[in-house]
Amino acid sequence: MFRTVLLGAIVAALAMIGSTAAQAPQPDLAGVYRCDGKNPDGSAYQGVVEISQVKETFRVRWTMDDGAIMGVGIFSGGVFAVSYFGGAPAVVVYKVDGDTLVGEWTMGGAEGAVYVETLTKTPGASIPARPPSGAPPPRPRRQTPSPENDPARGIRL
Repeated sequence: MFRTVLLGAIVAALAMIGSTAAQAPQPDLAGVYRCDGKNPDGSAYQGVVEISQVKETFRVRWTMDDGAIMGVGIFSGGVFAVSYFGGAPAVVVYKVDGDTLVGEWTMGGAEGAVYVETLTKTPGASIPARPPSGAPPPRPRRQTPSPENDPARGIRL
């Protein structure tokens, strides 16, 4: 009987601890970040990353010297995960460390390699203004099927 009561008390205590941990507040990820990372060839890259929250998800925009890439992400279980397309399907996973996001990323064709990226929130910075919303958004361009990108042959990475 004593063991049953003790086991019940332990289970109840663990459930309370678990529910308290699950209610930890989500960090404020929205903002502008300095981005520092490593390319697959080992060279360093820098840029600016803008994160904006849209309901329970996030829009992420990396701006580098050679252009911008858009991604979509979620924060779950203490991890910020973002998918994007940077020439191939890709994913980055960040651990939140104060105002720093410490990430690892990979992409299709990387043959299992994982690379590093760190985002450091820029205090007081704001997301740069976008063009007026009266202009229609650009239409996505579709590739014309060819032997290299024929959908019947599957995705080439």
